[in-house]
Amino acid sequence: MARIARLTGSSFIRPARLGIAFNPNLDNIRRAASSATRAWGGIYFPFLDSTDKDASLRIAERFDLDAIWALDGAENSEELAKSVGFFWRSFGDNGPFGEPEDPLLPSALLSPDWALSEDGSGPFTLPKWEEDNPLAALYSVWFGSYQTASSLHSRFRMKATEHSLVSEARIPSGVINFRTPIAATQLGIKFNGPEDRVGIARVDANNASSLLHFWNLRASGATVFPWVDKHEDTLLPLLKDWYAKNLRSAPTGVSQDGATRIMSLWRMTKPPTNLADVTQQWPCEWQVESSALHLGWRGHNALDTPFTRTFSVQIDPTEGKASIPLPPGPPTRYVANNNAGIVAAQVSIYTETGLRPGVVAAAPSLRKYSRLIDTMGNFPGSFDRVVHEGRAVGVAADAHEVEIGFTTSLALFRQLFADTAWKVKHTEGGQLTSRIIETLGGVKNYPGNQPAIRRVLDDAARSTSGKKIPTLINAARNYQRDWPGLGYRTSGDYPKNTVYGLLHKKLLQPFLELKCPHCATRTPARPEELANEMECEICSEKYPLGFALGVTPGGKNEWVYRLAGNLSVDRVSEIMPVAATQAVLADILGRGGSSVPHVYGVKLEQGKWSCEIDVVALADAAHEQPLVVLGEVKSYRDSIDRNDLDNLVKVQSFLESEGIACLILAATLRDKFSDSEISDLRDICESLDSQGSRLPIVLTGTQLSVPPRHPDYPASWDSRFRISHLARESCQRNLGLIDGASPRGCSWAAEWQQSR
Repeated sequence: MARIARLTGSSFIRPARLGIAFNPNLDNIRRAASSATRAWGGIYFPFLDSTDKDASLRIAERFDLDAIWALDGAENSEELAKSVGFFWRSFGDNGPFGEPEDPLLPSALLSPDWALSEDGSGPFTLPKWEEDNPLAALYSVWFGSYQTASSLHSRFRMKATEHSLVSEARIPSGVINFRTPIAATQLGIKFNGPEDRVGIARVDANNASSLLHFWNLRASGATVFPWVDKHEDTLLPLLKDWYAKNLRSAPTGVSQDGATRIMSLWRMTKPPTNLADVTQQWPCEWQVESSALHLGWRGHNALDTPFTRTFSVQIDPTEGKASIPLPPGPPTRYVANNNAGIVAAQVSIYTETGLRPGVVAAAPSLRKYSRLIDTMGNFPGSFDRVVHEGRAVGVAADAHEVEIGFTTSLALFRQLFADTAWKVKHTEGGQLTSRIIETLGGVKNYPGNQPAIRRVLDDAARSTSGKKIPTLINAARNYQRDWPGLGYRTSGDYPKNTVYGLLHKKLLQPFLELKCPHCATRTPARPEELANEMECEICSEKYPLGFALGVTPGGKNEWVYRLAGNLSVDRVSEIMPVAATQAVLADILGRGGSSVPHVYGVKLEQGKWSCEIDVVALADAAHEQPLVVLGEVKSYRDSIDRNDLDNLVKVQSFLESEGIACLILAATLRDKFSDSEISDLRDICESLDSQGSRLPIVLTGTQLSVPPRHPDYPASWDSRFRISHLARESCQRNLGLIDGASPRGCSWAAEWQQSR
């Protein structure tokens, strides 16, 4: 019967989120604002300063952009747009904001005009101003503009009330009470980003960098009013209306007078003086903000829409890809020229089962992984990138499905070292470990965490003559410990079921010992080797099988069991602690039933230096940036030495120099670390260059040999929701860490329970 794999998850249609790159000047600012006004979701497209590539890429990551487009064609803008994981694949010469060259082939982003006909979308306002208006550039950024005639401009104009903005005259309140062209781009979108600030930003209407800062504040989700000095008569009446309207949506804080609303100030230290009469009636607390955007890791895309569905699809695991159904998207019947336009199809993988060993459908959301999963099977496929829990692909708004490609855990790890002097190899021992753990049912069945399974396999591996079933069941009973844990009704059957499970998985192989009647040699025989007439391996004499069985003392011929494949004791002692450790990592880093990409037995080489890493795990840790865990794992007999730890630290340092978060892990099946191991691990902790953010994860048999719901199991700890917090708690439990402090702000000092 052909093997069937299954993926479950959700898919939804949202706007593609682009960054618009250019060299800041007023002309480019206005062109960028006009481009964004013509795209669904354009109000959330950040402007990227091509003269500061590093800062722009930080903004691009913070906004979780799908791609970057070079607006002005400048060399540095083009270079920024070609950054790994941000490339926009164009069809035609007009780019993502131009009119489609072929009305039947989507080449530009979906226009917001589909939403203009939706119920409740209006009312709309179309501000107008003369080009010589001193605030013209600000108005383009603030309200959006079409600049050139287009079908979208004509349609919006038919639905909108026009307001003329005359120099030095007050701005009509309708421009904030109605939907402006740029506000129309957010129709059908619910913004769920972390930015909830509301406030006033000082803007220089003739400074491109100042206008860019205002635009990006709003694009990040903040509600911002632009204040321009010396234009009080024009702006103050509108500011008062805006303040009264938006105060209730400002964040709440606590002051001496109780709960109060917090209004932010950007690039100014106090609000406009003449606003006092309004603030006295509706008071707030003013908070001066940094001019910088909040650039911490966020992870999830902030643009939610109602176009979503769940799925469960069966796939052929040998094909390396899957077609995922999409929900109905925006009603493109309203789109001009019936051109569907390009949107983002985002797929989240909840569970993946039945895929071949080492193959994964979801990868950590690192940009450099995008090149591994692009199947080139989607049209127009303007972008195809890894996102948190899945994939984001540029598709036509009327697409019914999207194709996603698979990759392997080994390929993901190798990609981290692409274009460097490092070499990554998968060891033979690592490949065998993968096969054995897969045969045991995978880490989700916790084979390495069960002392009974470990003991039965160890006994079977040590025995040259084999073990009888009652003996193995008794061994499982003696090493049962806390298993099977909560929720298992008949724990008395656990020892028997443990042995029977290994038999069912064919890891315990039956042998029948036969005695040659001619030379008395005892030889174990597999079931498939038995025949009516047997031949002795020593004397080569033939004898009847029935005779050899019949002359056995007492007439008892019992089967004995040995480990399959002649697995050695040393090999078993290497495999089981690795399986136990990866099970814990899968529960800590996993996304429900979706697997955590991992590799066993990796050899790294850099010049003449080399090392082997027992287990590597890659994941999007909850609420944290993508993470690599490098593990050194030992059984009962071996110890972790300083050389093992130094090798892990060397690899960790390299990955972090590449901007990849990395933690090292040290684990043993012994109930506690030896004194020398504790000493070495404490030295590693004390060599950190920050306040414990890179503490290692340290685990012992106390945590690795208990059921998942046991209080000692790491996934049951209160710190499990942040991997850095869990690492700290593991050091507290197993190394005696009491606290860490940084009195000078530059060095980290640890306090331990006992001196070494």
